[in-house]
Amino acid sequence: MEKQENIKFSIVDVEQRYKIMAGETVNNGTKMVSWGIDNDIPQLLYGCYSHSATLKSVCDGCVNYILGDKIEVSPKWEKKINRRGNSMKSLVKHISADYINYGNFAIQVIFNKMGEVVELYPLDVAKCRLNETKTKVFYSKKGWTKYQTKSEEFDAFNLSKIDPEKRTQIFFYNGEGVRSIYNKAPWEAAIFDVLTEIEATKYSLNTVSNGFSARYILNYPESDNLTDEQKKNIEKGIQQKFCGSESATFGVYFGDDGRKMEVAKIEVDDAPEKYEAIRKAARENIFISMRATPVLFGLVTAANGFATSEYSDSFKLFQRTVIQPMQDIIEESLSTITGIDDVIKITPFAITFEQ
Repeated sequence: MEKQENIKFSIVDVEQRYKIMAGETVNNGTKMVSWGIDNDIPQLLYGCYSHSATLKSVCDGCVNYILGDKIEVSPKWEKKINRRGNSMKSLVKHISADYINYGNFAIQVIFNKMGEVVELYPLDVAKCRLNETKTKVFYSKKGWTKYQTKSEEFDAFNLSKIDPEKRTQIFFYNGEGVRSIYNKAPWEAAIFDVLTEIEATKYSLNTVSNGFSARYILNYPESDNLTDEQKKNIEKGIQQKFCGSESATFGVYFGDDGRKMEVAKIEVDDAPEKYEAIRKAARENIFISMRATPVLFGLVTAANGFATSEYSDSFKLFQRTVIQPMQDIIEESLSTITGIDDVIKITPFAITFEQ
């Protein structure tokens, strides 16, 4: 039986790795429920929004559609909603963005001594956490980590339980009939596609910004006796010299066969085309997750161009099935908080084309 050669590979993966842990755990210190195993799901979602051109276009476009043509506000709240001078429209815009990005939104509610709502402040929902019973909201000004973070504890919004000594509550919307503590973002089913688009875009940048963007195997001769620390330094040097800040994956073979150093390419020449195909498929899935048509967000096909009839018909369906339910959630939530029926009324965005 032939003796099998013991090949030693040191794989240096310099692509960013994403850990998606959507579970929820209770922190024993505050009884706060983590948003994700490491309490960092909001950071991941915001990173996706910030670095995916397709997702950002869809999210921002949805916010504009939710705002509609105009917002009619009850006389009591039509001028300003707090001492900072914020308007009801600015509040609606903020919570719309949070709902699209995170699937949840939060509003700080201030009462007077009579128990009447006198001020409303939009809160960054990414900085809020709930307890198991959803009766307490924990707010951290500096944001959360998987470790203990300093936070303020507030009662969740409940008009029947207003503490005269604590005239502040937080309205935390996390969906209707949600089994988990935190709701999911509307597009979260396509999160792997969003991450794929981000990585494919990085690949394109690497291809044009440095000459070592393809995948390679480096055969490093007479290196069997090197220490792990020496091997690590060699890998780091190769990465810094040839791969740039966002580099491609490469492997280093530390052998003892006495051969000269060799560099072998292990990627086919049509890799850019494959990456573009992957990115296209990912982009389509992002639109599918939002039940959206690309033409609604400025993406037109080369074959058909822009057709007003297609846009109008697509928007009517999107408005009825996606945007209107979100508008209803916001209108109903603000009515619940203020105790005023139809405290706001959103006039849907209208599609009209002149001849």
